[in-house]
Amino acid sequence: MVLNLQAVEGFFLVTDDDHIFEVKGDIHPKNRLVAYLRYLPTQDGNRISSNGVRYRKITSLKKREDYLQRMHSEYLWFDETRGRLLQAVPLNRIAFALNPVDCLRQFRDMERHSSSLQQASLDLVQTLIDATGIEWEAIGLTGSQLVGLASSESDIDLVIYGEKSARKVYSILKEQFHAIGDLGWYADELLDKHVKFRWGENPRWCDVLRKVESKKVLQGLFGGYEFFIRMVKSPDEIGYEYEDFEIHNEGTLIVKCHVTDDHDSIFTPCAYGVQCNRFGNLRRLVSYRGRFTEQVSKGMDVEAKGRLESVADRRSGEEFSQLVLGENWDDYLIPL
Repeated sequence: MVLNLQAVEGFFLVTDDDHIFEVKGDIHPKNRLVAYLRYLPTQDGNRISSNGVRYRKITSLKKREDYLQRMHSEYLWFDETRGRLLQAVPLNRIAFALNPVDCLRQFRDMERHSSSLQQASLDLVQTLIDATGIEWEAIGLTGSQLVGLASSESDIDLVIYGEKSARKVYSILKEQFHAIGDLGWYADELLDKHVKFRWGENPRWCDVLRKVESKKVLQGLFGGYEFFIRMVKSPDEIGYEYEDFEIHNEGTLIVKCHVTDDHDSIFTPCAYGVQCNRFGNLRRLVSYRGRFTEQVSKGMDVEAKGRLESVADRRSGEEFSQLVLGENWDDYLIPL
């Protein structure tokens, strides 16, 4: 049952000292949750919570880590099995977790007292449910609305839990996007702005990225707001635990390869199976960042930049390599 999910992608954590972290991924170590700092409490913050705490949003992964290094190193954890430093919240520092499904239910109960953004979010969810037949319990509202810090620039961040519901929603969006309610694509100046926001200034890939982003169906416009839909598998659908793998960082790599499997390209985390002549042991491209979903398809030749990792499966003894995308601002994945 979705409502009993442990904290996974889409959930937010509020710590006992008022920091707000976004949970990353579906599986976690035994005594902490891997989560990235998203809102930090500060007297000059431009967002105010319901209990009067001022917050500032922080988006850059490097700036988040730099802040934690200086001010709160207890939220940084060197994972021996991964060979790297991670942002992670110890279980005993979590004041409470915010559940996207609960948030959406609360907005429904508010009825006429909703803001225009909240009402648009509810209308979008109802539109998706009417079109796909999935249950309300399979969908949640995340992002700034979940933590009660929405601003005039906030958009609609939805999350679909469970593989069956996610694939059903994606299949229907892919086939009927323009026929569903008031859904709209990114286009023209708004597409340019969106590409710049997602990928920064990258003249080399600008035209390719515009084409890729214009065809994605897990994002777009509805009711005057931008939206993004995150697809997340339930923990019992993953089939492995955090400690099942030992991973070593092998440095940054730019590689050209052929996509052999895009079955999990719609999820966060997303994954693409690949074959690579130069690096024969490279099996897959993975990312915990939403901008890499729907990015390429099976049968494509692609170029990617990311962090190369050697992976050992402690259950089977199998060893392979993977390229992790999105940990650095200039990582990319481009169809050739």
